Order: sequence, then C-alpha cells, then structure tokens
Amino acid sequence: MDVLPAGDGVCSVIRLAGEADMTATALRDALAAAVAKRPHMILVDLTALTFIDSAATQMIIGAHRILFPEGRRLVLIHPTPTVARTLELIGVNRLISIYDSVDEAVTSAG
Repeated sequence: MDVLPAGDGVCSVIRLAGEADMTATALRDALAAAVAKRPHMILVDLTALTFIDSAATQMIIGAHRILFPEGRRLVLIHPTPTVARTLELIGVNRLISIYDSVDEAVTSAG
C-alpha cells in the first residue's frame, strides 16, 4: 500500500495491491490518517487489488461517510473486474464514484 499526494496537494491517493480483507489494518490506518489530514478528496486506487472483502469495503465506506457531510470526497480508481463485481454486489458503486484513472478523478474535482 502506498499513500501519495496527488493533484495540487488537496488530494491523497491510497494505492492498494494484493488482497484487502478483515485483517487489512494498514488500510484502516491509511484511511484514518488520510481523513485526519482533511484533504478535499481521497482517491483509493484499486488497479492492483485482486480481492476485497466486505470488511475492507466497510472501512472505505466508513471513510466516505466521514468525508461526505463535510463536502469532501472519497473516490475509487479503476477496480479490477473481480473487485468491481464485489463492489457492485455490495452496492458501493451506487454510493462512491468510480473513475478509470487518478487523472480523471482529479480533473472531476475541478
């Protein structure tokens, strides 16, 4: 997992790789740290993620629920087909915006 600044510094990017499941304390910690920095947008890059379970998904939804009422955003970037299917089954795709690339997400923030 990598956490990087993006755009003009008002965004944070969390890049996930491998599997994210209920033991993903690094994901929980990275999301909490990113939320605490109060960026305009947190981008969770799922390009290299091969598996996500409902516990990891709930961590992402929890961060979204903190940001959204404050006018800040959490968005997802390019989930793999397997991860996209899980997100669809849970309904995350109806709650959180999904973009094809970091650049597209940053541009959407306008």
